[in-house]
Order: sequence, then C-alpha cells, then structure tokens
Amino acid sequence: MDYPKVWDEVSFYSNGLKIAAWLYRPKDWKPGDAPRPGVVVLHGYTGMKTVYGMDVPQWLWEAGYFVLSHDYPGFGDSEGERGRHRPLEQAQSVYDAVTYLQTVDGVDPERIAYYGSSYGGSHAIWCGAFDERVKVIVSAVMVSDGERWMRSVRRPHEWAAFKKRIEEAETKRVLTGEKTMIPLPEVMLTDPHTQSVIDGFHARSGLYNPLYDGESAAANMRYKPEWVAHRISPRPVLMVYAEDDMLVPFEEQRSVYEALGEPKKLVRLPKSQHYESYAFCRPDIHEIQKREALAWYRKYL
Repeated sequence: MDYPKVWDEVSFYSNGLKIAAWLYRPKDWKPGDAPRPGVVVLHGYTGMKTVYGMDVPQWLWEAGYFVLSHDYPGFGDSEGERGRHRPLEQAQSVYDAVTYLQTVDGVDPERIAYYGSSYGGSHAIWCGAFDERVKVIVSAVMVSDGERWMRSVRRPHEWAAFKKRIEEAETKRVLTGEKTMIPLPEVMLTDPHTQSVIDGFHARSGLYNPLYDGESAAANMRYKPEWVAHRISPRPVLMVYAEDDMLVPFEEQRSVYEALGEPKKLVRLPKSQHYESYAFCRPDIHEIQKREALAWYRKYL
C-alpha cells in the first residue's frame, strides 16, 4: 500500500543509540493553535515503519492527531546491534519516544496515547503499566506472556527441544561470549499465513533481520506484560484480537484482558488471522479496529 510522504524524518536517543522515527503533524494544525493529543505507534516483533507500520500512523494523522512511529534499537534505520531483540530495551525506547513527542510544538503533553500491534501491543501494556504519562492504550493481537506464547504454538516435544536449544545457547554465551544465531521463523514459529507475510513483505526490505541471537528468545520468555497489566487502571485500555490467529492465539489477549482493571473493552476481528488485522493484508478487517480505536481515543484522550 502506497502512502504520500506526510511525515518528517526525526530522531531521538535511547540508551545512547540514535533512534530513527517518523513524526506526523496534523495537516490542519499550525503554530499558535491549541495543543492536540499525540499517539506513539508501536510495531510488532519484526515490524519496521517502512514495511507495514504505515497504515495506522496514516489514519491517525488523517483524524487530526500528532503521531510518532519509530524503529526499535537495532531495527530499521535505528542504531543498534542487528538481530538483538530485547523487550526491555525496546520498552526504554518507548518511554523515550513519549518524552520526545511531549517536546514537539503543538502536542499536548498531558494527552499522550499508545497504539501497539502484535509485540508492539505487548509493549503498550508493559510500558503503560509503568508510564502514567500515557493516558489511553490500544493493544491489538498482542503477546501477554512470552514463554506461554512460544510454548502454545509448539507441540510438546518441539517445545522441549526448543527450550533446551535456548538454554544451551545461553550457557555457551555466558561461558564463551559467543552468540548462537537462529533464523526468525524458528524463534517466532510461523504458520503458513505468517510465513507468506514474511516472504512477501518483511524479507523484501533491505533492513529485514533474518537472524536473531538466542538471547532474544530467552529475553522473550521472561517478558510477561500480563503480570503488570493490573497497574494501568483507571486509564482505559482497548484490546483487539483476531479470531483465527495462529501466530499469537487468542488466549494471549484474553488472559491480559482479564488481568486489566476498568475501563476496558475487547474487540473481536471475525474469521481473521494475525496479519489480517493489518490494512495491507485485509483492509476490511483492519477497518474494524480502526473504527474502534478512533472511537476509544475520542472518548478518553
């Protein structure tokens, strides 16, 4: 899906690394106007703003919001080690993205929201629990317990073998300093739908990371946003799930939803798989969460 360039290329720093971002300024806003809300958009496990993370910033911009979309450390155009997926380092970049957005002329620093999808939805819950600057959260097709997620999409013998593989990789790294690199589809176990998206979209980007270190999997196993979800209330959270999701089963969204306090809302995307929640894959399905998210922001932000 092609979009006109309506953003400014900006950057900020997180953990000493220069983070690449796109800033969308409302087309009908001009200096001197009343401040407006801002939304930080958070990508998935392999997401880069140049691959499939453009549809959400686009329609948020069209709705009149300031929007910031950034590449995580080591991903896309951001500085950092390639193939290094560390949830807590990414979380720090999310906090820093909020700080940056609050400095932008025209943004109301008291009216900041998250929109996170897939692993970005996980960050929206985790970071929202610890950052009260964020007033409203939308989280779609997210992972709420990294270890449970990785186990749930594998047969018992596959999980046992994978867990042993990661434990051996961790021991080797600790004793020798040598990393074990693993192909992405073996870390984020792919179903046919997901593999087709990786082949058709992710892998076509020159910035795509095909290999991840074993510590990325170990760090994911220890990342459990569900454990802190109760801290968000009374700030509102909208949860979205894809009914036929085989990459991140509905149990992940249902479990964290049950842990949330009020106000909250759960939205079903009927007869849809994980990436069909994205406009590039199923615009009709994506329209459901777009409509629900905009209504949620209008009500609470």
